[in-house]
Amino acid sequence: MTDQWKRPRVLVALAVLAVALIIMRAWASTQPASDSGSDRLLPVSVSTPDAVDAFPQVTRHTGLVEPRRVSTLAFQPEGRVDRIEVREGDAVDEGQVLAVLDDRRLRASLKEVEGEIAATRASLDLARQEEERQRNLRRDGASTQRDVDRAEAERRRLEGQLQGLQGRRDRVQANLDDARLEAPFDGIVARRMVDRGDLVSTGTAAFRVLDPESLEARIGMPAGAAADYAPGDRVALTAGGHALEGTVLERLPELDPGRRTRTLRVELDTSAPVMPGQIAHLRHATEVSQSGHVLPESALTRARSGLWAVLVLEPDGEEAHRIRRVNVEWLYSHDGRVLVRGPLEADMDVVDGGTHRVVPGQRVRIAEEGGDGD
Repeated sequence: MTDQWKRPRVLVALAVLAVALIIMRAWASTQPASDSGSDRLLPVSVSTPDAVDAFPQVTRHTGLVEPRRVSTLAFQPEGRVDRIEVREGDAVDEGQVLAVLDDRRLRASLKEVEGEIAATRASLDLARQEEERQRNLRRDGASTQRDVDRAEAERRRLEGQLQGLQGRRDRVQANLDDARLEAPFDGIVARRMVDRGDLVSTGTAAFRVLDPESLEARIGMPAGAAADYAPGDRVALTAGGHALEGTVLERLPELDPGRRTRTLRVELDTSAPVMPGQIAHLRHATEVSQSGHVLPESALTRARSGLWAVLVLEPDGEEAHRIRRVNVEWLYSHDGRVLVRGPLEADMDVVDGGTHRVVPGQRVRIAEEGGDGD
């Protein structure tokens, strides 16, 4: 009875053992054929620091695209707007009439002063004749010097009165001319500030006209950077997503009081697909004298207290390396390269990619070039 009970238990144990052997054999068949320690190490790509004494630096300075020719037109005389000949956005030619004031009062004033001028001229003719007659009588002894002086004074008074009236006439005529606003050059009506029937006073702005074919960029930059440019220099800019070229016109002789920058005026090529009011950017390339080491930006990771760090490899076996963190100071960057300052050597191997996959103290191996990198 006891032997019959033990036999099934032995068979079950043998069956379990057989299943375990089958599972272990299947698991072993899925493992790599090689079980060397180097194959289990994570491959990383590396770069060596490049020691330099200078580094290129590119700064971007901004400004506004503005028309080189722009004029705000205003009525000189006061009056009521009688006609508006153009609308905003209209193209206008030089000398084209934009608006006209009601000039009836001015024309009446002109007629009045012209009448006074005619009357004064007639009186002046008589005064001249009287003066001549008194001089003749004085030579004949029939008149006194007092009479001659009185006639001369009357003639001079009328001459002065005539000059004053002629000045009044010229002023009225000028007001009549200024009652018609004309375009000072070929351009576009950018803004209209008056409408028909408006009562305007002297100097009231009425239109803003600009020349869209003549554009310039006013770029603000530090005085030292602006000194690198001279009138006539060709420069490259960007505005509105377009690459532009222009010619330096001048450096303004004083600093902007608000930004403490010096303005560079750049004439844009006429084919530039930009418009006034857009932001223009100028890339200023220079070189800074600064010693340090140059690495790819991808080699740097953030550290504490605003510093940066790089991961340096130290030998730890035949093919293995162990990662060590080295804190550095980020000085300048340009085109994906960074100038750093820190305890680096030119023969160090620095992880230059996939830094998020490794940590200090981890054992890794250097990836073969063109092979199993990250």
